[in-house]
Amino acid sequence: MDKLLSAYPISLCVTYLASVLGAGAFFVAGLFPDADEPYSPGIWNATAWIMGLGFECALLALSFGGLLDAEPSKSPTRTWTPIDTIQLMLAIVRILALSGMTIIYWLPRTLETGTPESTATPDETESLLPGNGEGSSSGYGATRDRLLKGPSSIRPGDAQTTDWTDYVAGFAKLFPFLWPSDSRALQIRAAFCFVLLICQRVVNILVPHQAGVLVGQLGPGKMPHWQLLSYVLLRGLQGQQGVIGSFRAILWIPISQSTYRRLTSAAFEHVLWLSLDFHLNKRIGEVMSALSKGSALNTFLDGFAFQLVPMVADLWISAIYFIIEFDFFYALVVISVTWIYLYVTIYMAKYRGRARREMTNRERDMEASKTDALMSYETVHHNSAVPSEMSRFDRLVSIFQRAEYKVFLSLNLLNALQNGVFTVGILILCYIDAFQISRHQVEVAKFVTLLTYLAQLQAPLSFFGSFYTQVQNNLVDAERMLDLFKEEPTIVDSEDAKPLDKCEGKITVEDVHFAYHTRKPALKGISFEVLPGTSTAVVGESGSGKSTLFKLLFRFYDVNSGSIKMDGVDLRKITVASHRSHFGIVPQDTILFNDTIMYNLLYSRPGATEEEVHAACKAASIHERIMAFPAGYETSVGDRGLKLSGGEKQRISIARTFLRSPQILLLDEATASLDSTTERQIQEALELVSKGRTTITIAHRLSTITKADQIIVLHEGSIVEKGTHAELLKLGGRYSKMWDQQTKKSKATA
Repeated sequence: MDKLLSAYPISLCVTYLASVLGAGAFFVAGLFPDADEPYSPGIWNATAWIMGLGFECALLALSFGGLLDAEPSKSPTRTWTPIDTIQLMLAIVRILALSGMTIIYWLPRTLETGTPESTATPDETESLLPGNGEGSSSGYGATRDRLLKGPSSIRPGDAQTTDWTDYVAGFAKLFPFLWPSDSRALQIRAAFCFVLLICQRVVNILVPHQAGVLVGQLGPGKMPHWQLLSYVLLRGLQGQQGVIGSFRAILWIPISQSTYRRLTSAAFEHVLWLSLDFHLNKRIGEVMSALSKGSALNTFLDGFAFQLVPMVADLWISAIYFIIEFDFFYALVVISVTWIYLYVTIYMAKYRGRARREMTNRERDMEASKTDALMSYETVHHNSAVPSEMSRFDRLVSIFQRAEYKVFLSLNLLNALQNGVFTVGILILCYIDAFQISRHQVEVAKFVTLLTYLAQLQAPLSFFGSFYTQVQNNLVDAERMLDLFKEEPTIVDSEDAKPLDKCEGKITVEDVHFAYHTRKPALKGISFEVLPGTSTAVVGESGSGKSTLFKLLFRFYDVNSGSIKMDGVDLRKITVASHRSHFGIVPQDTILFNDTIMYNLLYSRPGATEEEVHAACKAASIHERIMAFPAGYETSVGDRGLKLSGGEKQRISIARTFLRSPQILLLDEATASLDSTTERQIQEALELVSKGRTTITIAHRLSTITKADQIIVLHEGSIVEKGTHAELLKLGGRYSKMWDQQTKKSKATA
């Protein structure tokens, strides 16, 4: 052993061995299969193998050429040793491995050179089924088949198939919400938090160093008070739970809350301003799930600023510290262990990201299923579908738990590998330090410093494993919110749009064409005019285009061609907010908020007085009924107003519209849910409130529109008749037939 050490200094042997193992690990890492796609070596792999083969041959000739030819008598200071044998065998193995990999890469390509090219046409090779191209549909809308099968866990641009630059570009529109640009006080607080972060890095260096100094001062008859107190003080300041870390965390709370508030509020506002077509095509459960992911981005920001960046800094600082306090080889081992640890973590995290995304998709489907069932409570019981819903939900839970099992299994495997890598690193460093102590090259106190620093270094490395997983989870969750921000409203203010402060109520519809889908137009060449203060009724069979016309008037959609004007101004040249402020709508299906009656009434006009609210309710014939409730106007209406009858909800909706006092009223069969007596009362109230206002009514009961100034009859998206009630009856056309049918039906039921 002494001969070997005299022939080769231990530091030189170990450094050489470490460099060889490091280079070997680099090549081996290149052979690992990719989590994103099946492994296939590329030209860069082959280039590295060829260059490595050349270097290995040159090193073999330079290192062992002289020894193989020299006679022992001519080289008294350099003799063949067992280490030379091991190095020669390793060199031969490396040369054979690199040669084999190069041959395996180039041989198939050489054989394929002479093979004829495929003669198949593009049409023959194209898939018959639609893929994920431009025409494919995606988003939150999910069928029941998709709920059971689930979407693919791999999609372009996810947390595994993109790099950090892609995410920076993708989340660019969210970054303004992350920094408290609206508060100078919060900005100063944030800057001070980063100063404290630097102080924590300094303390991390001093703690192991002071531990070594303290051990060196211990002994019989010695009591190093200053060293002991300094060490305890530094330990009290160290770590996330230390004084500095806790103080920094307290200071950061308002900043984190500000970020969360601005981000979630912006997302909620963005969704509210999205166009009607978005809300019609998306499942409310999935939209709600996406909106709740604001905390994921907030957590990612906190972890990145105060955990990931400090961890990377600690690793670099540790390498420099080991070079200064010990020697270069210690730093080399620390860097190697760190690199292997991080590589294993990131490599396995790709697979874990796949499993995590699958689990997230399954969980979202499970939550959406619950939301659908609870929101359709009455329908579920009307159809005795509780067992069916429970069976479907149980299947979704089972699918979710299978995906969850893969996530937990991969987590525990990752933890075992991480612990194994770090344990091997500690073993190497401790053996080297113990060997140097045995040869009186290092003091015993240094061993304590080494152990303390390694224990301290394990914390950020262990954190990186969980943090990288957390980052994957946060990005997977945040993708749903990012998808919402990527959605753009189709109805927006044009550059030349101006607010319409005053509205007389004149509406002009000129040759309007509109279609939800290009194959089937909903409106074809609609033209009519509504004068201020007049009433217009729109009638026709189901699907004739009545509701579509209302949506265009309120500008939930824009016309494909033609124009709709208000007071002579095209709706597209009026700001959306000011345009809609002049409308009051009473829909056929009234939805109330789960709050009090007073809250739902004041929703249209928060500044109204109690007397004005009561007057509106009296006009809608609902005031006496509300006062009969035990809590009066403070009565809770329940979810979507389920505690009230259909007629009560409708009259509250009418009262809410009265309170809004708009210039234009859109009544979508406002009395459909009312009995005959109440209907007459409402009609009288409507006539009263409509005086001086423009009123457009969708009517199925023709008896409610006999006094309308004009009646428009729609059929298959076109106007087939137009006139007053008397004129249309005299015409004897479609309206006259509808009137005769309803009149005969009324007489028969009477």
